[in-house]
Formats: sequence, C-alpha cells, structure tokens
Amino acid sequence: MIQGLLIVCFFFGGEVLGEESACYAPNRFEYEHKVLEKLISLEQFKADVTEKMLYLEQSKDDATVKLLHLKQSNVDAAVKLLQLEQSKAIERIDSVERQLQGTTTQAPHTTQSSSTYVHWGMKTCPNVTDTTLIYSGQAGGGRYDHPGSGEYVCLPNDPSYDQYNTDLDNARSWMYGAEYETYDVPIPPIFSTLANFDVPCAVCLARRKTSLMIPGRTSCYAGWTKEYQGYLMAEYYNYQGKGYVCMDKLAEGFDSLSGNENGALFHATEGRCGALRCPPYINGAELACVVCSTS
Repeated sequence: MIQGLLIVCFFFGGEVLGEESACYAPNRFEYEHKVLEKLISLEQFKADVTEKMLYLEQSKDDATVKLLHLKQSNVDAAVKLLQLEQSKAIERIDSVERQLQGTTTQAPHTTQSSSTYVHWGMKTCPNVTDTTLIYSGQAGGGRYDHPGSGEYVCLPNDPSYDQYNTDLDNARSWMYGAEYETYDVPIPPIFSTLANFDVPCAVCLARRKTSLMIPGRTSCYAGWTKEYQGYLMAEYYNYQGKGYVCMDKLAEGFDSLSGNENGALFHATEGRCGALRCPPYINGAELACVVCSTS
C-alpha cells in the first residue's frame, strides 16, 4: 500500500503524510517557487565554477609565461657562454700562430677579414703575399651599343648551367664577351697590339687584407701594398656605361685569336678639364690606376 502511495505521490509531485494517508500535493505556486530556487542555485554554482576555471586558466598562462622567461634566460646565458669560449679559442689560436712565427709579443686580438678583386687583363693573380687565385675567366658584359647592357663581369672558364633552352629570345638580357678596343692607344705599346683580342680576367682573394682600386694613381698611399698597376678603362663615352676597371698595364689576350666581333668593349679613359680640375689633372691624358691592399 505504501509503495503504491509513493508511486502516485511521485507522479503528481506530492509527499506522503503517513502510512495510511494519501499523499500531499503542493499547490502550483509552491512548486514553481521551489523550481526557481533550484534554478537560481544551479546558476550560482555554474557562475562559481566558471570563475574558478578562469582563475585556473589565468594561473596556467602565468606559469607558462614564467616558464618561457626562464627558458629565454637560460638561452641567453648559453649564448654568452659560447661567445666567451669562442673568444678564448681565438686568443689561443692567435697565441699559437705568434709562437710559430717566432714572436712572443701579445698583440691585442683584432678581427681580420679578406677581400676579393678582379685582375683585369690577366689570367692569374699578381705575385703578392697572401693573394690567391679563386678562378680564371673571360671578361664579359652587354654589347657596347645596347642601352640596357650590364656592367663588366669576369665570367669563369668552367660555366655550369641549370635548366635552359637554346631559343634566341629577345625578351632577355644578353651577355657578350669583351674585346680590347685599344687600336688608338699608343702608350703603352702593348695595348695597340691587343686591339680586338678577347680580354682575360682573374678573380683574386686577398687574405686578411682589404683591397681598393684607386683611379688616377700609379702607386699606393702610405701603409698600402700595390697588387698591380694599370690603365683606367671603360665603355666608349657615347654608349651605355659599364663602370670603370683597372686594366693591368702588362695585359694579355685571352688566346691567340683576334676578330673584330665587338660585344663589350674596353676603351682607355682620358680626362676632360672643366669640372675636373686641371691641374692637377691633364686635359686629354690617359688615366692610370692602381689596385692596393692593406692588412
């Protein structure tokens, strides 16, 4: 009997008042009030949980940031340690080199760099201490009368290609070999005999030295060593310029072949007085040049 009353009371939302009594069912106002209280309680619980979750997430972010800062500090310390070890290793190497050279002078450490230059008109590098050949090649550039031509370059004798086709395409930059255009240069005589010959070149490495081309000089300034001396050359004044180079005064031909095929050309350069002050320059005189280096 009691079990039946419980089932009926549960179904109608009531309460059992006694063993033999029927169940008591609250009125609608009381029922809705209780439901509303439970809803309010659940919403408050939900808000509390959300706040706690946000707090935990914020705490997690703070911990992550602190961890990242700690890792960054460790990395910075490791970098400083490596830099210190590198500096000590360089000092030890310098000390050994000085001992091998028979000197015990403790010179302060200085960073020594190397430089490169092109030896125009020659297939080898000058016979200068600590200067070595990187590669030998042929001078090239844009055709003398093409307005879009590029500067002179030293093309290696052993080229290698990536993907290409052999179609002659006008939508390209064109590279030509270079010739001496020196038939009208009587001084020095070597240049007259080289007219229309192709021009060799050599790219040189000046070890632990800085190199510099000085136009208008036959000798270097104090503290500098002469790599080689020559004549200042460039493209014909009325055509597209390619810059100025220092052609060795003892220049040679690329090979024994000579042909007036043009391409890129090398003309001697002479001064024109006006904005160029004369003296010290001489109107119409071919300009010399010198390539110097210093350690």
